Amino acid sequence: MKNFPAIICCILFICQLSGSFSIACASDDKIASTAAAIATAAATTPAPAAGEEYCGEYFLPSGKRVSVYMMGVIPAMVRLTFINWENGRAGALTSDGPDRYWAALSPLQAETRQTAIAFGRGADNSIEHLTIQEGTAPEVRADLRKTFEQRNITFANGDAVLSGVLKTPLGKGPFPAVVLVHGSGPGGREQMESMSRFFVHLGMAVVSYDKRGCGASGGDWKQVDLETLADDALAAVSMLASEPGIDPKRIGLWGISQGGWITPLAASRSNKVAFVINHSGPGTSLRRQDTYMMTSTLKSQGVPAEDIELAVQAMNILYDYGRKKATIEQLEAAVDKLRGKPGLEEFTSLSADQLVPDSLYARQAIGDPAWFFHLDPDRDALQPYRLLRCPLLVVYGKLDYTIPVEESEAKISAVLKESAHPDYLVKVLERTGHGMSLMNPDEPNKPAEPLSIAPEYFSLIEEWLKGHGMCGIAE
Repeated sequence: MKNFPAIICCILFICQLSGSFSIACASDDKIASTAAAIATAAATTPAPAAGEEYCGEYFLPSGKRVSVYMMGVIPAMVRLTFINWENGRAGALTSDGPDRYWAALSPLQAETRQTAIAFGRGADNSIEHLTIQEGTAPEVRADLRKTFEQRNITFANGDAVLSGVLKTPLGKGPFPAVVLVHGSGPGGREQMESMSRFFVHLGMAVVSYDKRGCGASGGDWKQVDLETLADDALAAVSMLASEPGIDPKRIGLWGISQGGWITPLAASRSNKVAFVINHSGPGTSLRRQDTYMMTSTLKSQGVPAEDIELAVQAMNILYDYGRKKATIEQLEAAVDKLRGKPGLEEFTSLSADQLVPDSLYARQAIGDPAWFFHLDPDRDALQPYRLLRCPLLVVYGKLDYTIPVEESEAKISAVLKESAHPDYLVKVLERTGHGMSLMNPDEPNKPAEPLSIAPEYFSLIEEWLKGHGMCGIAE
């Protein structure tokens, strides 16, 4: 199985850019080309320190904002990024000369220019405004305005000291607050930056932190279970509750993907959590989620159903091997059945000494290719919902081919009804996938063009939070 890790990475790879828009790729080649494009672009854009001077909130004549910030899953991918909250357009910015940048039409058409942004300086040479142009439309000016305070923070869970950033609205408070929880794999505070800016402009304090073992945080996410990650989030809640200007009775959790597992789990372990927002966290086992994703991926590539079933069998044995419930001989026998199958060429041979976590992680910069060694593939996703009593919002995208949306919606809704949960909403959005970007309904593994966030996602969260008294004084 010499290239088996590549297939594992293909199936597990979801590049979540700050949790605001995602690129989900349906083939190993597309993953490689997209990752290469991101790495190449990151190498040609300013380092975070250089790009920081452009970061801020720029206000258009309409009163809507253009947010500019540094974003990326891991440091090598952090680059200048924007969201135009007036039209939903979003993207990573590439330098086009001093104070000038452009953004591509989409990640899959990285050379096609769509948005041009030029930053303007004042008499003291500091950035004071930008002009933005979409396609051939006229340029529009937006003026820089300070809208929140920000400072670095630390908090501890056991021996692990975690580091992050706290954003607070201008004013004295007391403000409601939210802790942002990562998806699977590594993740820094920059991964959550677009959601941070969305929440802080609802009048909420926001914590985004480096996942344990990432950035300035101690510990190692590759060695712990979901309970430990949930306790990391609860440590952030406890830190917030002691902060001046924060309302300790209005601190909630937002999490995406694996974070959607962690947030209800954390809230079920503490009465200090005022609300939970689960975005794209499935109501099925991890095994069911990943085999569903594999099935969807291979089906979209035209692989016959009987061959997909053989591939799923091999993956199931792989998960059991990671938990010491199957042997390498059983895994190799399952993979042998895939030889010569069109579309499954990557399922070849790999020595047992390479099928260990360190080897798998060494081959993969992002994602969690060895999750089945430290997480239980068959753990019950629904148990936290049976214990949960705080207000809950669960959001899925209908075009999400990575998790069984209908099954998750039905299972979570049924458990919440059975447990007489007093206040919940499970919502499926028509135009989104695993992230918050608009996706192509004809090819759900591809973003719509031009790349844009889904306004209905953000309006849903805003209205839900306002209805629960969880927003401060919005602009």
